[in-house]
Amino acid sequence: MELIVHICREYPQILLFVALAAGYFVGKIKVFGFSLGSTAGVLLSALVIGQIEVQISGPLQAVAFALFIFTIGYKVGPQFFGSLKKEGLKYIWLSVFFGVVGLLTAVGLAKVFGFDPGTAAGLIGGALTQSAVIGTADGAIRHLAISAAAKTTYESNIAISYAITYVFGTAGLILFYKFVPPLLHINLKEEAKTLEKVMSEGVAGEELSPELFSWHKRLVLRAYQVTNPDLSGKTVAEVEAMFPAEVAVAKVKRGAQVMDPTPDMLIQSRDILGLVGHREEFVQEGPQLGPEVADRDAVDLVGEILEICVTKPEAVGQTLGQISAQHGHGCFLRRITRQGHELPLTRNLAVEKCDVVQVAGPQSDVEKLVAYLGYPERATVATDLVFVGIGCVLGTLVGLLMVPVAGIPLTLGIGGGVLVAGLFFGWLRAVHPLFGQIPGSAQWIFTDLGLNLFIACVGLMAGPKALHAIATTGLSIFLAGVILTLLPHILGIIFGKLVLKLNPVLLFGALTGAGTITAALNALKEEADSTIPALGYTVPYALGNVILTVWGTVIVHLIY
Repeated sequence: MELIVHICREYPQILLFVALAAGYFVGKIKVFGFSLGSTAGVLLSALVIGQIEVQISGPLQAVAFALFIFTIGYKVGPQFFGSLKKEGLKYIWLSVFFGVVGLLTAVGLAKVFGFDPGTAAGLIGGALTQSAVIGTADGAIRHLAISAAAKTTYESNIAISYAITYVFGTAGLILFYKFVPPLLHINLKEEAKTLEKVMSEGVAGEELSPELFSWHKRLVLRAYQVTNPDLSGKTVAEVEAMFPAEVAVAKVKRGAQVMDPTPDMLIQSRDILGLVGHREEFVQEGPQLGPEVADRDAVDLVGEILEICVTKPEAVGQTLGQISAQHGHGCFLRRITRQGHELPLTRNLAVEKCDVVQVAGPQSDVEKLVAYLGYPERATVATDLVFVGIGCVLGTLVGLLMVPVAGIPLTLGIGGGVLVAGLFFGWLRAVHPLFGQIPGSAQWIFTDLGLNLFIACVGLMAGPKALHAIATTGLSIFLAGVILTLLPHILGIIFGKLVLKLNPVLLFGALTGAGTITAALNALKEEADSTIPALGYTVPYALGNVILTVWGTVIVHLIY
């Protein structure tokens, strides 16, 4: 045993990998449908393993957190800046209200229970499930004019307080949003259906869902020879209009000549039309054209499935219905996501900057839609590390700046500075998408592994003091965490309903965004049987990530 301990202390990376592996494993275990998640799992594993007492390199911890917080800013940057100049003013007020209530509640609880700055910061991080607080608070504590021993104690208390409060911060809110709607006599499913109907111009339900150019089933190619005399002399657009849902004439074969059609091209008798659409459309309306034929030339199309990031100013603010009618010929929308969350395909859904639409159809039609919407997110494994490196350097320098106010040195700290850099660079990438590419897989590595590597370092360092802290203040921290978790959401519901007059489905989604609690959003979507709550989630989530992260620095100075 002494040999094992000696090896671990000499090579602490062994314990880091053990903490990561154990944490990810523990985080996946479900009890009554609830799991801790990777971050809480890694922290708890690190606190247990940290009883060995090891020293972890400071630069490793700092680099891991910088990659995490920069990428968070990069992801939410376009939505953050976009929300400041759009119609999402109600969501901005709700996010600010939630953040201020959270901060004031945390400060009040810290005063009542006598928490030190580290414990108070960990309280915000865990109860409001914002892991980035650990990093910003840690940076703020390092600038305090106190002894090295006191700094170590405060830094350890951040992790311990976070670990104690995080479980209820997640599980408690999932239960909260399962029980609160019935208590308020709100039927989420009915409210979501009503809202979908409004957004779909009065059409709702699966069989009457807003088709637009949406892909509910696989597309098929069919070739029909025009023998119906009534169709001779009609335009391609008129033939397409015969079908109830979206069907596109992709090819016209006239004799031996194969042509790419235009909407005003006139159809002649015996033309062979290559059509793209859903099978049921051809079963119902296809025979009106004439007999189906097996003509390879007419259906020899190059298809494409592509994700398009909306960046063009002329596309931003347009509804899916408008895009479908004016620019979506031959294109079938499979889904639309905002910050990774899928949104409902409704006619009146306004597209925002950096929304990602996944489209399928003939390559020529898809490329025309790309030219209108913005930038194609073609498959790549390359990350612009020059972009990432410059962003982290500039963010670190911004975080070092201090402005004395009433004798108190105010600073964003390294974490806050890198977050601001991430926000700016994410916005810059949206404006100029030719550089700064960070593929989704790389974003996952930077955010998930970066955060958990940082958390593992914090947990291993805090491990030796964890048992004593839990035994002496564990109960009071847990009770304070319950209050801090619930109060901002309760007051947020009252504020959102009575003052902002928000739809309850959007209000609940917005509050989960302001609290950056994705697990609660998923619970809402299950209860509503709809993706509508995600519409309220995205803007507050972008703002919440910034506000709550900065609170890590603020509360340290307020309590100190």
